[in-house]
Amino acid sequence: MKNFVKRRWVVGAIVIGLVVVIGGIGIARAHHQRQSAKKVYQTYTVKVDSALLLKGKVAAKNTVDVQPGVSSTGTLTQVNVKNGEHVDPGSVLMTFHDDQVQSQIDDAEQTKEKTALAIQNDNQAVTALQKQPTTTVDVGSTDDETDQGVAADSVQQAKNQLASDQLALRQTNTSLANLQGKVDPVVTAKIAGTVVLDDSATDKTGTPSMQIISDGQIIDGQVTEYDYAKLRPRMRVTVLPVSSNQRLSGNIVTIDQTPQSAANQTATSSGQAAENEAATYQFKVKMAKQLTNGFNVQIRVPQTTIHLPATSLVTKAGRHYVYVVRKHKVYKTEVTVKKVAGYWQLMSGVAPKAVLIANASKHQLKSGQEVATHAD
Repeated sequence: MKNFVKRRWVVGAIVIGLVVVIGGIGIARAHHQRQSAKKVYQTYTVKVDSALLLKGKVAAKNTVDVQPGVSSTGTLTQVNVKNGEHVDPGSVLMTFHDDQVQSQIDDAEQTKEKTALAIQNDNQAVTALQKQPTTTVDVGSTDDETDQGVAADSVQQAKNQLASDQLALRQTNTSLANLQGKVDPVVTAKIAGTVVLDDSATDKTGTPSMQIISDGQIIDGQVTEYDYAKLRPRMRVTVLPVSSNQRLSGNIVTIDQTPQSAANQTATSSGQAAENEAATYQFKVKMAKQLTNGFNVQIRVPQTTIHLPATSLVTKAGRHYVYVVRKHKVYKTEVTVKKVAGYWQLMSGVAPKAVLIANASKHQLKSGQEVATHAD
């Protein structure tokens, strides 16, 4: 009897153990099935595009080559400025003397003296003729009337000659004034800036090479065709000199529409043509603070655009959707996107910091579905 009871307890214990094992296996399988149903998804956090870091160099806003612009008969008599000197608009840079004009002045001076002497003689002649005694005329005397008419004509002719010589003198004086303004021409500065003078580089007239570097500065930046559309005039940027920790504010003022150089086609070692190099465009940045010309800088261009991974988009009937993750569930959300330079740019629908299923286009998802992500 005791053996029977003992055997019954053993069998019961074995049965209970089997039930526990089988139950545990069932629970494990159920958990595994739930986990399999959930899957694990990659996520993407919506964020504003990172700022561009573009190369640039500090340069003068304007550099003017000083051109004498005088006639070939002019010779340099004086350089009125020194290398490194600061000048203002209108400052005299160089003075010349024109020998041909000087010769014309000498001729005009001689003509002036001759004309002045002729006027003096004309005045004396008019005075002498006017002082001649008037003959008493008898009634009916035609000879006396004729003599008076001849005398009057002589006076008038003398006056006419005087007027003609006076006109010639005025014309000579006007010509002299014009010539005297040309005999010693000067070259003046067109802009304010610093003179760069090279006495060793002179032309045939002995005129030295001279430039004026303007006071204002500009940053010459470069951008490739891939980022060209991300720049616009008046955009605020930050200038970062590579030789210091300065952070200087600036604004884009111009963006060239023509590339600096056309894309170059090169050949590989196998003889096949390589891909064209990206076209590079120049843009200019204006700063308030001055730096040393020639300094290399980085130009930080902030971005306001948002790009989405192509795999995060699900397209149905021409509309675009994403699956937003909130509290371990996904919610189908319509978005407005635009394809720019091969990338999908978000226009509206979700805000920055929203978490999306990064590879939604590869899965069949339902709004409200519970999901597991790598962030869990």
